[in-house]
Amino acid sequence: MNPDLLHPKERQEGVADREMNEQYYRKILASRPNRMILTRTSSLALVKAELDAAAFSAPVSGISIYDRRMLVGRISGCYDPIVTSDFFRLPNKIKIRYAGSLASTFLKRLRNHKKDCGSAFRPSTGVLALVMAINEYGPGAEYVICGIGIHKRLEYLSGTKTKGRLLQPHVYADTKVLRKLADRYSLFTTEPELTSLMPPLR
Repeated sequence: MNPDLLHPKERQEGVADREMNEQYYRKILASRPNRMILTRTSSLALVKAELDAAAFSAPVSGISIYDRRMLVGRISGCYDPIVTSDFFRLPNKIKIRYAGSLASTFLKRLRNHKKDCGSAFRPSTGVLALVMAINEYGPGAEYVICGIGIHKRLEYLSGTKTKGRLLQPHVYADTKVLRKLADRYSLFTTEPELTSLMPPLR
C-alpha cells in the first residue's frame, strides 16, 4: 500500500478529497488484513504510530524503493524504468516530455541507485502485490488477478482526474510486467480487460 494514503496530512482540514481520504482510512482500519506492506519506507514510523493509535492490529512493514525495484525485476525480468514499444509509438510531443523524465531517472541513479522513477515507467501497487505473492508462494501456486485494470488510471474514485499527466500512470509498465508474469506463472483473471494478457478464471 502507498504510505501516502495513510499519512495523517491527507485527512487534515483544507485537503482536497479529505472526506474520501477519511472514508478510505476507515475502511483500511476495518479491513483486518493479515498484514500490511507499505511501498516505501519513508514515513514508516509515523504511519505505524498512527495505525497503532487507531488499534490497527495487523503487523505493518515497508519495502524500500530499491528493494521493490529489485524484487519486480527478479520475479518478472522487468526492471524499472520499464519502457515498452507502445512508448515509441506515441506522438513526438509526449515522447520528448517523458524522455526527459527517463533521462533524469538515469542521471539521478548514477549518484543514488535508490532513486525512484516516474509512475509511467514503474508498476502499480496492485501488480507489486502480485509480485510479492509470487515471491512468497512460488511458481507452483495459481494466482487469480482481480481489482487490477489498465483503463481510467487518470481518474480517482471521487471522479476527479489527475492533472498535468499525458500518460496514464503505470499502464505500460503494468501491461508488460503482467504479460511476463503470465508467461512464467499460472495466472488467471476476473477482469475482462486483462484477458488479452492471461486466461479468464472459469
